[in-house]
Amino acid sequence: RTSPLPPCYLRPGGMEFGNWSLTEDSSEAYRATYVLLVSAILLPVILFARRGCMTVALVLLLASIVHQVSRLHVDTSYWGHIAAGVGLCRASHYILHGDGGALVIRVQHASLGLIATLAMFSYVYFRLPLHTFYNKVHATIWALASLLFASMAAHPITARACNGALPRVAAARQLHDPAVLAALGTLLYTHLHDMQPIGMLFHQVFGVQLGAISVMMLASSAVHAALPRESPLCTLVRGLHAFWWLFAGVWAVHMAAFMYVFKGKRGVHHLWLGEDTDAMHAHEVGGWYLAVDAWLSAAVLVLPLLCCPAKSAELSSVAVADDDGDPLLERKSSVVHM
Repeated sequence: RTSPLPPCYLRPGGMEFGNWSLTEDSSEAYRATYVLLVSAILLPVILFARRGCMTVALVLLLASIVHQVSRLHVDTSYWGHIAAGVGLCRASHYILHGDGGALVIRVQHASLGLIATLAMFSYVYFRLPLHTFYNKVHATIWALASLLFASMAAHPITARACNGALPRVAAARQLHDPAVLAALGTLLYTHLHDMQPIGMLFHQVFGVQLGAISVMMLASSAVHAALPRESPLCTLVRGLHAFWWLFAGVWAVHMAAFMYVFKGKRGVHHLWLGEDTDAMHAHEVGGWYLAVDAWLSAAVLVLPLLCCPAKSAELSSVAVADDDGDPLLERKSSVVHM
């Protein structure tokens, strides 16, 4: 009796169907390819498309996330790091074309971030044992992130409700937001979140990047308070400030894809280089990752200047609003001039 299907043989690590093999490693490779393709296709649409396309892409992405987590066993940490990275990348656009002060975003986005971070803080605080420093640090990280989003939400709310108080709120944010970012960077650098050597390096670099954003925010606020926005020094400082936001975002997305696609803190890095990356090798590999991401971030930042110099010059010297023309994102809305 002849079977219409090719013969199936069991072997260690997977099954072989005729000349085509499906092993545990290849199955993970296929899953990783699917997850990364979904992220690469839908996330740019959500970030840069108009509201209708953005809504459709968001619904598709949420459905895909449910499928990935429930059926493909994708680690939820992957999407947590992706959300942070994509947010940082988008923030670099507002910083580059902003007024040089603290980050100003839509009140809807700030409110959504505040709700999400408060939800995570509540989960850690009420559901996990806080007698361990591991969970204490996680709770503190989410609390600090909530404070940052609350500060971002306070700016547009004040502009609408009591515009006369906006200079005081802006002055407070120029000191508060860098302090929060520096605190977050310190915790990410010292926290033992992932005991793999390459995982430790990823988080330590991310902590340094957030610290650099803090320093650049202070420097940018000081320079823009003393000089006109269109001056060459202000333009350079805004570019450097935006670079560190973008660099941190690219690094966080890289960390998600290479470290946290699968349960057990595993990702593309483990499929590519194997499970055993000792401390010395992790230092070398991580340095190579860092060099590539630094160049990629700089290239993405300067590409519009090379391809569209006239448009870029225009954007750097006029009031800049978001895609829907939100007047709260105009320049000189968060820098206090002495």
